[in-house]
Amino acid sequence: MKLTKIEAPKFENMDLPNYDIIHDVIGRLSSELNKKLEDYIIEGLKRKGFEFENRLELETFIKNNCRCEDTPHKKERVYFANDTPFFLHKHEIEMTNQITLDREVKMYANYGSYAYL
Repeated sequence: MKLTKIEAPKFENMDLPNYDIIHDVIGRLSSELNKKLEDYIIEGLKRKGFEFENRLELETFIKNNCRCEDTPHKKERVYFANDTPFFLHKHEIEMTNQITLDREVKMYANYGSYAYL
C-alpha cells in the first residue's frame, strides 16, 4: 500500500470545518485493504484456471460456485471454487497509529497473510 499524505486544516485563527479526517483516513484505508483482498482472490481463481471477461461474469461465478470456510479459533478462512480450495487467508488484522515529533500521524494496517492453494 502506498503512503498517502493528507493535509489537515491549520488551527490558527479559523473556524474548524465539519470534517472528520480520521473517519476519512480509516475509510480509505479499509477500502484499499478490501480491494487488495479482492484482487488476491481473483488471482487465486486465475491460478486454478477460472478467468472472467467482466465483473458480472465474475460475480455470477462466485455466487454459484464458491464458498468460504471460516475457522475463527485459528483465524483462518479457506476459499473454495467447485469444492476445490484455492485461497487461504489468515486474518490477524492489525491497525496501529504513530504520532511523530513533527506532529504527523502515521497509520499502518495489516490484513493478515495469504496463500494460494
